[in-house]
Amino acid sequence: MKATAVRTVAVTLTLALTSAAATFAAGPLNGKVYHGGAPTTGVNGEGHSVRTHAAGNIVLRVAGSGKSVTVSFNSSVPVLYCATQERIHVQTTRAAAISGGSFKATVDERFAAGPGPPSIVQVISGRFSGATVRGTIHTKAAECSGVASFSAKAY
Repeated sequence: MKATAVRTVAVTLTLALTSAAATFAAGPLNGKVYHGGAPTTGVNGEGHSVRTHAAGNIVLRVAGSGKSVTVSFNSSVPVLYCATQERIHVQTTRAAAISGGSFKATVDERFAAGPGPPSIVQVISGRFSGATVRGTIHTKAAECSGVASFSAKAY
C-alpha cells in the first residue's frame, strides 16, 4: 500500500472512532444514577438573581434501556425563591422520555398529603452527555417561582 493510501485509511478510521465515541457520549449512561447538589442561586419570578432556599440533591435515575429518566429530590426542603418553614411530605414523579440525550420531567411536591393541586411543581429539563447531565429547574410555586441551573454526575 502506498503511504497516501495508508494515511487515508488511518484518517478514515480515526474519524469513524471519534464519531462513534461522540455518539456514545451524547446520551445518558444506561442504568446509572446521577447526583447533583440543589441549586444555591437562581432567577426569581421578578427576574432578580437570588439565593434559593433548597437543600439536598437532585437525583436522576436512568432506565436500563437508556430511554427514560426518573427525577426526584432527596430533601424535604424544596427549591424555592422565598423562605418557608414548611417541609415537603409528598413527592410525585414519573419517568420522562429521553430523546437525543434530552429530557423534560415534572416533580409534583406537597407540604401535606391529600387532594388538590400540588403546592410546588418542579419542571426539570436537561441534556445528558455521558457521565454528566446539565439543565434547568423551573419552579412553579405562586410568589416563590423561579428558574435555576443544575448539573449532576453519574455514580
